Amino acid sequence: MSQLNDNLPSPSARYGAVAMGLHWAIALLIVFEIGLGWRMDGPPGATTFAVYQLHKSIGISILILTLARIAWRVGHRPPASVGGHVWERRLAGWVHLGFYLLLLAIPLSGWLIVSASRTGIGTVLFGLIPFPHLPGVPGLEPATKAAVEQAAESAHRLLGWALYGLLALHVAGALKHHLIDRDQGLSRMLPGPSAVRLVSRRLVGVAVAVVLTLAAAALYPWITAKVPVPASAPEPAATVQAEAASVTVPAVADPSAPVEADAVETPAVPSRWTVNRAQSRLSFSTSQSGSPIRGRFADWSADILFSPDALDASRVRVTVAMASFATEDSDSQGVLGGSQWFDTASHAEAVFSAERFRALGGDRYEARGSLRLKGVTRGAVVRFTLNIEGDTARMTGTASLDRTAFGVGTGEWAGTDDIPAQVAVDVTIVAARSDR
Repeated sequence: MSQLNDNLPSPSARYGAVAMGLHWAIALLIVFEIGLGWRMDGPPGATTFAVYQLHKSIGISILILTLARIAWRVGHRPPASVGGHVWERRLAGWVHLGFYLLLLAIPLSGWLIVSASRTGIGTVLFGLIPFPHLPGVPGLEPATKAAVEQAAESAHRLLGWALYGLLALHVAGALKHHLIDRDQGLSRMLPGPSAVRLVSRRLVGVAVAVVLTLAAAALYPWITAKVPVPASAPEPAATVQAEAASVTVPAVADPSAPVEADAVETPAVPSRWTVNRAQSRLSFSTSQSGSPIRGRFADWSADILFSPDALDASRVRVTVAMASFATEDSDSQGVLGGSQWFDTASHAEAVFSAERFRALGGDRYEARGSLRLKGVTRGAVVRFTLNIEGDTARMTGTASLDRTAFGVGTGEWAGTDDIPAQVAVDVTIVAARSDR
């Protein structure tokens, strides 16, 4: 290491403090952004939404710093390249140019994705500074905007993979300068001449091993998340009411049939039913600017007493944990939990109760009751069909709720031109008789 330490570059061969600061700030943000990108493929929820928002903030920060680096570069000539063959110096030049282009194109494509998103959710840098959409994009026709969003997402993904390739070349070149050429090229971008003395072959080897291990650990859940899974049944949902209906049973006796004089009539008693959560789904759907928005509730419980031949004595109570919602769109996922929508912090549960049921003919029924949502109680109706085999009942039900009646969607979302007032609820429930 003596030769390594004695051949430190002169101050004139080193980058300036501003160039170093911008280089390492951008480098650390890129590494952090890559980690966030992997985490964004996690399960829908508030955490994933927060990751998306931070990803946007970091991306815009990289764009701003890259513009600052380019402006600095125009007025400050970098030090001459050290060592290496001509082709190596040319390759290094192309890699640096590629970095500049990608560090502009990747954030811009991400900005375009956000601007064309059907949810129209704005960007607030680090939760503090509002950042506008790209001019003209939010006002595009829904079909055009959807095509722009899809194209931008594809470009963003491909540009990200290109960035990985340039990073690998850049790091490989820096390590070659330090470990093989031993020309102290690496120290030109380190904070001080003595900093390079901390870098030995052993430390570099350990660092590379650690980085590769962390990369493998981070990539594993991301890769497994990409494995296709079979399509599931309709999603769970927003209407506790339908669950109640799910517990239907045998056919009703004909009330007009003659009764023998000595027969003793026994009042019908409703059966208790237990919902099979793995096979049951409660989902809700609406739209924004003509684009569908779908979601479901994963955490709910149901207390069900029901029988077609004891409708007067049947009752249902379903409780839904509002924070358990999940949507197909990461932006709406975060917004729906806020005070303008579900306000899960103040209203943790929604409850549907029904004690009035009537047969509609054949295998069709109706449940009438009340829904308490976001502190507001309103009447609600679920119509459903059911099929019963032995002690197992399967029902499918639908309901339509007026979100404005419950104060769901206030402030800028109170209007119904962009997002309609009616929210559709679709239910599929499988239940087993549990009192035998």
